[in-house]
Amino acid sequence: MSPSTRSTMMDVVPMSSRRRRHDDYRDFFVGRYPQVVRTVWFVVHDWAVAEEVAQDAFLELYRDWSRLREFDRPDLWVRRVAIRRAQREAARRMKREAVEQAAADPAPVDDGIRLLDPDLVAAIRDLPARQRAVVVLYYLEDLPMAEVADLVGCSTSTGFVHLHHARKRLAAALTLEVDDDVR
Repeated sequence: MSPSTRSTMMDVVPMSSRRRRHDDYRDFFVGRYPQVVRTVWFVVHDWAVAEEVAQDAFLELYRDWSRLREFDRPDLWVRRVAIRRAQREAARRMKREAVEQAAADPAPVDDGIRLLDPDLVAAIRDLPARQRAVVVLYYLEDLPMAEVADLVGCSTSTGFVHLHHARKRLAAALTLEVDDDVR
């Protein structure tokens, strides 16, 4: 086949359409990336890992952007991917840290984000990954439980169960009383 008869992807998709898709994705990325990184940070507690997880989620989104940009809320799709990746990464890190802690005392870590109460941050860190994600998304990101549950991959009622257990753990860690109403 001669070079003049070969058809490339560039020939099939008009330049203006490719450019518009690229611009749409760039605008979406610039607008949503910081929020996704922050959410992931609360799950993994490491800024560099949070950025890497978010970048991987956005790369996955980019690969299928022509289809996913038509979704009502592509931001929820990329958040869901990032949260699930973050939960897996947090579980791996907890296993690794348990082994490392058995060998030596861990040094304090500078996470790059400061909340007013360091005891609360420490207590959130000690929660299991799914409970951490639910607490962060529900209380710190102020999302409704239906979205939180969808992002972490459970039903709404199970999300409230995770939230209830997380609140009890946080109350015990912070020596506070907690009522049974998690809404």
